[in-house]
Formats: sequence, C-alpha cells, structure tokens
Amino acid sequence: MTFSDKNATRMTVKLQKRAMTFVEIIIAGLLMVVVFIIGWTISTSFTGVSKVRNYENAIFLANQAIEAVRAARGREIGVDGDGKKNTLIADFHSADNQFDVKNGDGFVPVVEIGGIEYRRSISVEEVPSENRDVESGLKLIKVKVEWKSSIDGNPVVFETVTAHCDLW
Repeated sequence: MTFSDKNATRMTVKLQKRAMTFVEIIIAGLLMVVVFIIGWTISTSFTGVSKVRNYENAIFLANQAIEAVRAARGREIGVDGDGKKNTLIADFHSADNQFDVKNGDGFVPVVEIGGIEYRRSISVEEVPSENRDVESGLKLIKVKVEWKSSIDGNPVVFETVTAHCDLW
C-alpha cells in the first residue's frame, strides 16, 4: 500500500464519520417541527389576547355610556332628533363640548386606545305608552362601538341595548 492509498483510505473514513444518518435527519426535522408548533401556539395566543383586549375596551366604552344615562334624569338624556344642545345625547355626539375638556368625562364619539380608534354612537328612542293619556317614561338606549381589528383590519362592532325609565 502506497502513501497515497493510505491518505485516500483515511479521507474516506473521515467522510463517512462526518455524514448524518437518516435517523438523525428525522430527529432533527421533528425537533424543528416541535419548535415551530410551540412558536405558532404562542403567536396564536397573543392574537387571542389582543382580540379580548379590544372587546374589553369596547365593553368599557359602552358601559360608560349606559352608566351616564342611568345617572341622568329623563329630561337630561334627550332623544334622537330633538335638536337640544344641553342633553346627554348631544354631549356624546359632540367632541367640542366644554365639559369634555375640563372634566375629562370622555363623552366623545371617537376614542383612541392603544392605537385603535373606537367610534361610539348612542341612540335614544322614546317607547310609546299603550295609554295615550299617560307618558311611558321609558326610553330605549342603544350603544354601538365600532373599530377595526388590529389583526386583519376588518371592522368589528359591539352593540348593547338597554332601557331606562325615569318614572317613580
């Protein structure tokens, strides 16, 4: 055996030792799949948390409007289309009311929270009485909060409806 034959044999042995077996390739692939699945699961959970946070903000804004209506007297609430400027409905539909700036009530139609713009609209309708001689004193309150999803940009709507009665 010559010197060059010995070197060729050593190089062949070294090359064979450096190669990966099929089992090692399968195990490496499975580990990569497991890491990918864990990352995907974590990413999906963050997306779900973001959706829940957006809905929580919308629910808060709707509840704020409902609680303001409950705290007001029937005369102070107003109804859709009455044109009065000193009512709660006028306050909610206007961003330039002096009380919003000074008191920080947040009774504005557009609120930005966490980079997302929430549009809140409130409608109040008188519920007619079955007896025409007596007012019902009942008002139907609808609060709608709209925003665009931070995930896919699609519009999302949260709406709640309640009643308010000011008769004792």
